[in-house]
Amino acid sequence: MAFSNQNNEEIEKTISTVCENLKLKETAIFCGAGISFNSGLPLVNDLLKYILKLIEVNNIDADKLLQSNLPFEAFIQTLTEEASVDDILEIFSKGEPNTNHDLIAELLNLGYVKTVLTTNFDTLIERSLIKIGLTEGTNYQVFSTEKEFENIEWQSDIIKIIKIHGCISNTKEMAITLELVARRTINQHKSNLISSFFSSTINPNLLIFGYSCSDLFDISPIIESVADNKSQITFLEHHSSDTEIKSEDISLKDFKNPFQDYIGKRIYFHTDEFTKQIWKSTFSKPYELKRFEISWKENIDKWLQEAAVYSSGMKNQISARLFYDIGEYSLSIKLWEQGLSIAQKENNLVFFYAQLGNIGMALNAIGKFTDAKKCLEESVKACREIVNIQGEISQLQALGNIYRNLREFDNAIESLNKAVSLAEKNESDSLCSSLGNLATVYNQIEDYDNAIKILQKGLVIALVTGSKQSEGSMLTSLGIAFFQKGNIDKAVNFVMESIKVTRQIGDRRGECMSLHNLSNFCLQIKDYENCFKHSKNGLEIAKEIGIRPSEAAAYYNIGTCYFFKGEQESAIFHLKKAIEIYTEIFGENHSHTASAINALTRAEQFPDSNKMTKMIMK
Repeated sequence: MAFSNQNNEEIEKTISTVCENLKLKETAIFCGAGISFNSGLPLVNDLLKYILKLIEVNNIDADKLLQSNLPFEAFIQTLTEEASVDDILEIFSKGEPNTNHDLIAELLNLGYVKTVLTTNFDTLIERSLIKIGLTEGTNYQVFSTEKEFENIEWQSDIIKIIKIHGCISNTKEMAITLELVARRTINQHKSNLISSFFSSTINPNLLIFGYSCSDLFDISPIIESVADNKSQITFLEHHSSDTEIKSEDISLKDFKNPFQDYIGKRIYFHTDEFTKQIWKSTFSKPYELKRFEISWKENIDKWLQEAAVYSSGMKNQISARLFYDIGEYSLSIKLWEQGLSIAQKENNLVFFYAQLGNIGMALNAIGKFTDAKKCLEESVKACREIVNIQGEISQLQALGNIYRNLREFDNAIESLNKAVSLAEKNESDSLCSSLGNLATVYNQIEDYDNAIKILQKGLVIALVTGSKQSEGSMLTSLGIAFFQKGNIDKAVNFVMESIKVTRQIGDRRGECMSLHNLSNFCLQIKDYENCFKHSKNGLEIAKEIGIRPSEAAAYYNIGTCYFFKGEQESAIFHLKKAIEIYTEIFGENHSHTASAINALTRAEQFPDSNKMTKMIMK
């Protein structure tokens, strides 16, 4: 962004306004990783770039990951599933409090601010508070777990430090947070907390700095969902210049801006200079810029050395998993094939069959079902022989879905029943997903009564275990089954309930799938207005969190809806978008691509044939 020359008067005016708001004692602070940069802690992109370099991902492919919507927590969760990440997380226990932490501590001590919400794992704010004589439990309280989030008393005068993604002092709870963010899920108490924090009834004004708005799966959607009584925002956007300042309406930025419907200002200014100006305008204590360096790269080096003990192919495994997570399936297959060769040379059977199973799942994702079937059948057999029960369950599920795609329904049912049986005895966490996959097969073969029976069993388990994500999935599948049976009202109620559940926990992927199925229902009953509404809402989510297949499916539904309404030009535009994405992901020969091409041909060549036909629910 080009900055025009700004004089000291404008800087002073901006800082004066911020300080006046602080002295009203109605401001809370929201901060992210940027405030800890001068403490020696790496920014997220720097940390990720070093990890990717270490696992030998080339620059072009690394950019695909860095520019994706995969959040840092999901990135780390993927690493966690492959090897211990204790050495990586230990980085966040390093460093010393810098001037930003000292500024926050002094504002809290003076009573100008009483609540700080941070995405940071580190304890640097707390250490600044201790340094000026404050005591945890007496002067301030830290909230970093789901149970603690439930018990926040907003009107209490005690200083509140809220660690929304957990704290390095409690690595067990941090692990839970990482997993939930990776699954695009947010628990109810956390959701309520964020909604309350960004409400003017709790915090009339918010000062935000050191934050990149990259939490697309959990925090940003909830900020956007606050309907009424929104806090007024002052957002510091770091800029390299410490002599130029610019402010604009908070709503103007298009990308990564959950505050488009809020009132407030975005200030473009250097963070260190901003802190300095606030300090000098507020405190009598002399200002000091504090900067520290730490050796954090050695933690990453140690992490990879320990991971490679299992196999030297772990670099391939980790990078392939990351690319699989962002839908780069062909690249994942290439990397897993390299891992397969390494496992053969090492005579490492466990690693070999893990690679083979992964290749099978990626082949399934791009529609190469026959090749995927061969990989998974061999891998399932090997898992059984080496008594890898968890691996057998997950690969039986994958194999069952491949059989379903190949329309080998008896084999699909047999495979998924085995997964259910093993999960019931050994791996209860996999039971709901196994039941859900089995019900999908029964839905596809139009045995809706069996599908409903299985889903009702799964729904009870989800309710008992408190798995809201599984609950949402089961509700949607029940809706599909009842719709196919002709009970439209019941079907719509189930899917609407699923949307309610997924929104409660911030499960954006689940919400997207529910909206897609609801749009299918509306299309079938010729409710075009609601079809458009649900498809467009689903499309918005799919784009936001990077679910390309769902993005294509939404374009397909919108295009089909326009076709049935007789709006040929709009139908062709949206169907072409669907074909473009399907071809990019799956290639030209995949059934999804073929369906969209057929629909486009019909729209282009036979625009008067817009009679409703029965659709297959997915």
